[in-house]
Amino acid sequence: MDAPPAYAPTQAPPTTGPMDERLREAHNLYENEERSDVVFQVGDGSFKERIPAHSFVLSARNHVFRAMFHETWADRHKKVYTIPNDPRGFQNLLKWLYRQECGFQSLDSSLTTLHVAIQYLCPELADLCGEYITHQLRASNVLRVMQDIHRYCPAPLTTVPSAPPLEVLEGRSQEVFSTMTSDLRDLRDESDIRDPTACCSDLFNECLEILDQDASSVLASEGVEELDRQVLEVILKRQTLRVQSEVEVVEAVVRWSTAQCKRECLPLTQQSRRKMLGDLLYYLRLLKLTPEQLNVAAKLLDKDEFEYIRVVVSARTGRSIPPPPTSLAPYLKHMATARGALPSSVATPEPPPAAGRKKKNSNKKRYTKKELILDIVSCLSIIFD
Repeated sequence: MDAPPAYAPTQAPPTTGPMDERLREAHNLYENEERSDVVFQVGDGSFKERIPAHSFVLSARNHVFRAMFHETWADRHKKVYTIPNDPRGFQNLLKWLYRQECGFQSLDSSLTTLHVAIQYLCPELADLCGEYITHQLRASNVLRVMQDIHRYCPAPLTTVPSAPPLEVLEGRSQEVFSTMTSDLRDLRDESDIRDPTACCSDLFNECLEILDQDASSVLASEGVEELDRQVLEVILKRQTLRVQSEVEVVEAVVRWSTAQCKRECLPLTQQSRRKMLGDLLYYLRLLKLTPEQLNVAAKLLDKDEFEYIRVVVSARTGRSIPPPPTSLAPYLKHMATARGALPSSVATPEPPPAAGRKKKNSNKKRYTKKELILDIVSCLSIIFD
């Protein structure tokens, strides 16, 4: 299949305000040493890139940089900043802030840029990243995108606030932290600020649609073995996975649990795999396996569980069905429900099926001042760590 054409997002409208005259110069100052007053050393470990910049441009167009350079607690004499971001993503952020444009050339570039856009509270750039990634989604890369979305903005899976512990902030005292938050409260009204993670929910739902439609191909890919546990849980909960047989899901889970045991330096035994899975085992539709397929699940089941399921799925034996093991008893109805369509009713205490896809909402979530302050402090704590 030919590679999809490069996607070039539309440029944003020019900034308006009292600094327009100076900001019009920003286009030519991008990647220019002229009048540069700060330098970013961007990268991690031995790989870093030197990027010159202009604090007046960045401060005028971004809350995080404004706080970094101009709040009362900032070091006004500091000229070199070490930034632990991916250089390509950070470079794309600066290009957006200077020129209000950003043309992506690859999925990797757009994903790293999305991370930086979220971290530096730049919702317009995050939206462009989300739009580009949506155009690039395929069965071959959908797990990679789901994994990165979960790591960059876990909102589709959880809504835990991102406030950092105070000890992360270079050991700053409570008094300094209070000064920081007091200064940041003077930022413009929250009605003008959008949540930069707002694009993630729609993008995650797009991933789930592709996952459902091409589940067999996705589950057979190597990407399954690299998934975080929370992302694997989302997949296993999907009632609408279009698989030819549940054995495809079981095989993927066996591979994931084996890879997880290796990462944790555990022996490759049933007990170890079961420890890695925990309650994820109960999202498998084990009672929809055939007797021949059941051997695949033997690496996950103890003796009593395996024997009970073997008797149930081997209907032609005519044997009476023994009482189920206590570990499986609450989930038997769920384990006997085939995937592919939403059941007409779901009874407790079965594991809940995944919620239906949300209707895309054009009303982007607005930040509150408290959320803005917490995210700015969180970003700065990473920069100054």
